[in-house]
Amino acid sequence: MADKVRIAIIGAGLVSDFHHVPGINIDPRAELVAVCDPNEALLEQRKREWGPVKYTTSYEEIAADQNVDAVIIATPNFTHKPITLACVNGGKHVMAEKPLGLNFVEAKEMFHAARDKGVRHMTAFTYRFAPSMIYLRHLLKTGALGTPRHFRSQRFLDLPETSWGWRQYQHLAGAGDLYDMTIHRIDFAHDLLGPIQSVCGAVATFAPRTTTADGKTCDPSNVDDWSALIGRFECGAVGVWEGSTLMKGHHNNGVGFEWAEINGSEGSAVYQLVDPNHILIGKHGGSMEKVAVPEEFLKPKESPRNPADGKPSTVFRYDLVWEFVSSIVEGRDAVPGFDDGASAQAVADAVLQSSAEGKWVDVEYVL
Repeated sequence: MADKVRIAIIGAGLVSDFHHVPGINIDPRAELVAVCDPNEALLEQRKREWGPVKYTTSYEEIAADQNVDAVIIATPNFTHKPITLACVNGGKHVMAEKPLGLNFVEAKEMFHAARDKGVRHMTAFTYRFAPSMIYLRHLLKTGALGTPRHFRSQRFLDLPETSWGWRQYQHLAGAGDLYDMTIHRIDFAHDLLGPIQSVCGAVATFAPRTTTADGKTCDPSNVDDWSALIGRFECGAVGVWEGSTLMKGHHNNGVGFEWAEINGSEGSAVYQLVDPNHILIGKHGGSMEKVAVPEEFLKPKESPRNPADGKPSTVFRYDLVWEFVSSIVEGRDAVPGFDDGASAQAVADAVLQSSAEGKWVDVEYVL
């Protein structure tokens, strides 16, 4: 490997521009060397914005390029598996956006391929890196909240009811809100409390999305825009999750509304995306109070990011790249890995099964 980790971006859309390229740019151990996207007009735009690196429409070319050490995949869900397998076979370390695949079976195959090839693999579960989530994890693991009993999560967005493009079709996206948003909350529940043993879930579709933003007609959506589940954790705790893209009045300048809470035998704590540098904490007999996240939890210790720079609900996302690069440089597993991505997808798939069959479903985690 060269002096720096040479990273290629596959999928040059908003997520890469918002999260990944800024993360690469602030990490002195990494450099952006190539960009791949099938949209040639977008590639021309990124040449002006991201600088003079290699640009191509062929992910196979990236997979075979000996001047690329690692790739970040931020493409439509149905492409994650073939691109990942090609890059893994080319010896590349891979970070992929969630969901890893169109179902647990695909995600499991991606995990096995990366593990067996011996490359580093990571699922882009962004919110694990939010300062208040890092601090909430610390409070829980150090016993400050006592024995965990309840977990609850709400993720509400106020999005237009026009077409989602590929995201609104099951054969291309796998699922809707469940795979796009709720799966993040399943993941950090796993991180905080361990495996979810069984679920009772439901999904629903309220917006037909038969019109594009510019007024053209399209086939109606066949994925969920609302999802919910009740879960039982192996540790004995219980959880409740709800997510929707149709919550009017919860726009909040594009951030939406998010609330994730742990209730323990000694106290409770709440993470909120709209204010990720603060946390709510309450003890028995008292009330929830807002406190600042201590400085040592505002970012991972070695991260090059300055917590005082930028919008708090944006800048913590740059630590995804820091963790990915660290795993490569240090020769260790990235966290969260493809195994974490597959485990969250196992739960999400159990929710779809539960909704279809109207019953509790045990989660099958066999990796």
